[in-house]
Amino acid sequence: MITSQRSEDFEQVIEKIVFNEEELEELKIAIRNFTEGNIKAKQLKQKLLKSRGRMVKDISHFLSFCIDRIKNENITSEDNQPAKKNQFKEPDIQLQQDLFEKNELLNIVANKVNNLVENLKKN
Repeated sequence: MITSQRSEDFEQVIEKIVFNEEELEELKIAIRNFTEGNIKAKQLKQKLLKSRGRMVKDISHFLSFCIDRIKNENITSEDNQPAKKNQFKEPDIQLQQDLFEKNELLNIVANKVNNLVENLKKN
């Protein structure tokens, strides 16, 4: 139960990082401006790269926070109840799997955005 709740919380945080509403609205406006010829491809690329950079930075900070928290829980757990030590292995594996899936999602989104930019450049 705790593991599934942690997983859901983790997914929600990553989703909020990747799908930042304000940033998505800015990107939408930038894409519209590009298609109308109001901005150049370079400006759109800069906006997209800035967005992706922010995602990477925020995810890195979040993962550092998660790792520190897990380390602290492991230290506390080892001090108080050595029997709980094995319970952390499964959440770690799940967390790693979730992280891997989120990274794949980020790569897919980035590739689609890059393809969109390339298509817009060609047109």
